[in-house]
Amino acid sequence: MRSRPILHPPIQVSHLYYRLTRILVWGGITRYFSISGVDDFEGLPAPGTPAIFIGNHQNGLMDPMPFSGFVPQQIHWLTRADVFWNPVARHILWGYNQMPVYRQRDRVDQLRERNDVIFDACVDRMHAGAAMGIFPEGNHNPFPSLRALKGGLAEMLARAARRHPELKSIQLVPIGLDYEHYLDWRRRFRVRAGQAIPFADLLNEDGTIDKPAMNVRVREAFRRIMVDLQPEDAQPHLHPALRAHRTTEMSQEVWKPFTAKLAAWEKRWTEDENWSQRVKDTHAQWQEAWTEAGSPGRPEAWGTSTEGIRKSKPWAAWLHPLAMLANLPTYPAQWFVTRYVDKAVKNVEFVPTMRLGMGIVLFPLWWFLLSIVAGLIAPAGWGWLTAGVVWFWGQAGSRFLAWSITQKHERADALDGKVFWHDSRLAKVRDAWTAYLKAVNN
Repeated sequence: MRSRPILHPPIQVSHLYYRLTRILVWGGITRYFSISGVDDFEGLPAPGTPAIFIGNHQNGLMDPMPFSGFVPQQIHWLTRADVFWNPVARHILWGYNQMPVYRQRDRVDQLRERNDVIFDACVDRMHAGAAMGIFPEGNHNPFPSLRALKGGLAEMLARAARRHPELKSIQLVPIGLDYEHYLDWRRRFRVRAGQAIPFADLLNEDGTIDKPAMNVRVREAFRRIMVDLQPEDAQPHLHPALRAHRTTEMSQEVWKPFTAKLAAWEKRWTEDENWSQRVKDTHAQWQEAWTEAGSPGRPEAWGTSTEGIRKSKPWAAWLHPLAMLANLPTYPAQWFVTRYVDKAVKNVEFVPTMRLGMGIVLFPLWWFLLSIVAGLIAPAGWGWLTAGVVWFWGQAGSRFLAWSITQKHERADALDGKVFWHDSRLAKVRDAWTAYLKAVNN
């Protein structure tokens, strides 16, 4: 066991570091992904309201960023304890509302007592008006489904009610994260907020909480705002059909009935053996035909029928060279981030997280340095204006290229969709795909 000091996080609701950096996080998220929608965020608790925001966990360290970028309140997170031992790092982490959580692998003494100090600090921060962020699944998995919920959230709620009885009214708000293709730059991303989940009636007289009932309530709330493809053994067979429905593009009017479709798929899979077998058989036939055809395109490009072929802006292709020129000030930093991440990050699920995280810091820093240099070498009297123009060029050029990449994806999908549904050479795979969708939806 290691002898380490017991850390006592400051009781705070907000911090200047977080406030100054939030715009960078928002800029990074909206630059890295094509945001299809941020739904029902107008009903979130007002800043200063004790709250816990909970989310599904698909994309590693990326998932906290939409919370920090889109939720008006400053979010407080629990982070692995070993990064807090350095006093400089600890000061910075305090500034971003981070608190340590101790794990068995940290090999420190008094593990339970240490975490009690941290959890009490979480509760005291909420009592002061802070908002916590928690992923109840405990760890991440890129597949669009909700896994078993851990007990940490229920324990936090029970502790809050014991320590400060007025916290029985904590706003427990679910946030659903929906990635079209989380590894790829400028793919669609949608965020949905749900209604606050009541829990006071589940508190017991002895200060505990009914965990099974709490988990059921949380799961039901999540399933109204996120893609939860179940059961597990059905996932490989139903996933292509799910992708073809393009959930990230669904408005709230389309999304709400689609959650009933997902529930119907789960029910039929477990209760109707003939249906599940037809889905398995037609899925296998489609996959075989698709492989033989050279794996043409992707289900998101095809949709579920010819009416679902994506629409693109052909004229946008002519602007792509201009977008690349506009992004010229950012290319050195972009090249460095891409090269470093590709060499240093071995787990593919952390690649987008590292690219976005490094880009949030390095891009503005690089633009700042370029602006200083441009201002210094500008003719007398033109320094500030030149520096401002270079800064604006970096910002706007990066945005312009991001938009252009989105349009490039759209053109590729539109072309793939047209070829898939109309090219006679793909008749076999098209027939297999149609039969598969018919089996799933009938």
